[in-house]
Amino acid sequence: MDIITTHVNADFDCLGAMIAARRLYPDAALVFPGGQERSLRDFLLQSTLYAYDFKRVKDVDLQTVNRLILVDVCDARRIGPFAEVAERDDVELHIYDHHPVDGESLHGAVEHIEPVGATTTIMAHLFMERGIVPTSDEATMMMLGLYEDTGNLLFNSI
Repeated sequence: MDIITTHVNADFDCLGAMIAARRLYPDAALVFPGGQERSLRDFLLQSTLYAYDFKRVKDVDLQTVNRLILVDVCDARRIGPFAEVAERDDVELHIYDHHPVDGESLHGAVEHIEPVGATTTIMAHLFMERGIVPTSDEATMMMLGLYEDTGNLLFNSI
């Protein structure tokens, strides 16, 4: 089983990057490892994201995970119950993140770690390279992530 997840206390960049990652891994399940920031939680309660079929951690048999796709995080201390999964030898790890790597960072078979304003930016670059055109819903979710993580598109650095 493939799982796309992010950090605990997820924000809109997490959501946008998870939705984008689903296009790269269409058979993967979307699972938040824990809670979300209040604004994202409120948005999820009022939106039509049921179409993306998010799963709850308690509904996933973690022993069946063979590929873990991390977005907006590369630190095992921030992925809740998926930390044990990430450490297993039989799990292939793919990482998409815009945060700096340090001595505690996980390393994956696939790594796209770039010093950009949002992880969603990395996903957008991959879409462009691969000729993937996001749906209007995907583009909206991705833009929400980019907008939030770049201070309403005003930050001049990461």
